[in-house]
Amino acid sequence: MMFKEYVEQWAAEYTLPNGERIAGGTRRNLYLDIAHFMPAFEGLRLTEIKPRHIRSWYDGPHPEGQWSFRRACMRLKAVFRSATTMSMDGSPPLLKDNPFIFPIPPEPDSAREDIPPVTPKQLRVLAENMPDYTRLTVFLSTLAGGLRCGELCGLQVGDIDLDNKVLRVRRSINRGHLDRGEARFAKTKTRRSVRDLPVPDALVDMIREHLHTFCDLDDPTSPVFVPRRVKVMSQTTLEAQFARVRKKAGRSDLMLHDLRASHATLLMLKGGTLREVMNQLGHASEKVAIKHYQRVVAEHQRQIVNLLADEFLQEAYAEGTPTDSLEDIVNITEQRVRELTRMIADFKQAIDELNLAS
Repeated sequence: MMFKEYVEQWAAEYTLPNGERIAGGTRRNLYLDIAHFMPAFEGLRLTEIKPRHIRSWYDGPHPEGQWSFRRACMRLKAVFRSATTMSMDGSPPLLKDNPFIFPIPPEPDSAREDIPPVTPKQLRVLAENMPDYTRLTVFLSTLAGGLRCGELCGLQVGDIDLDNKVLRVRRSINRGHLDRGEARFAKTKTRRSVRDLPVPDALVDMIREHLHTFCDLDDPTSPVFVPRRVKVMSQTTLEAQFARVRKKAGRSDLMLHDLRASHATLLMLKGGTLREVMNQLGHASEKVAIKHYQRVVAEHQRQIVNLLADEFLQEAYAEGTPTDSLEDIVNITEQRVRELTRMIADFKQAIDELNLAS
């Protein structure tokens, strides 16, 4: 069997760990990853490919970028791993050993991790310049749960309970199993993405006005964001609307998905715990929540450093008595500094261990 023939069959039968077929963006990403390595091996038979062939591709140029290269390595290794296992019909494996013996490249640093969260004034400008029928999306994503673009498009009237101030995330959207045609309602990205979110008091009247203005309140399955020409709002439409208004807010660096990261960061700054942030965003991984959805805010970092130093030194000197010498006070301060240094080192070690475990 030719390598290309085997990969085409493997991709057509590809399923999630729970046995469900993939659809939408997941299928699109699968074929993009395959396209990254296919030209290097499509002229070979499956059994002809040896580690030296893979090494040649592995060490070669990858203009698509490091993220794409990492995903392609994971896919290629999975293809060969599949060929080394017995088929569902009981036929023997096509390969004895997996020729992909090379390490999967580590996750490269993302430039988007340094993008600061949206400010209140920027959010107002974004909202004022969005179309009236999708203006509410920027408020929901920033202030009420960090909804993904697909989750915003998938909201239905019956998902919002203003009496109890609850917003239920129950679906997303995609373009079907083959990723073609019009957008349609579909399952959420993960099981953890199904969640109930508290609606902030400040948004209740805004949401109620939107529902009465743009939605069919007699039909609980009616979309919350009703598109102009099709039945279901597509992610590309909503993302394009946002891309047109971000420059007016002075934030050409923002993508709609960054409002989700803003929600996570701002929630933490207001005292939210890591578990609360994970529940809001529908995350199961602490690493994802920390690495990709919590941004460093320079102004806040300076504030907490000043607060730490002020309280720390006040307490250190408050412990001094008339009989305490300056040397005693310095020793107390140095001891507290050492304790703080150990705490920081322990925290960094915990983060490193979490990254290694993932």
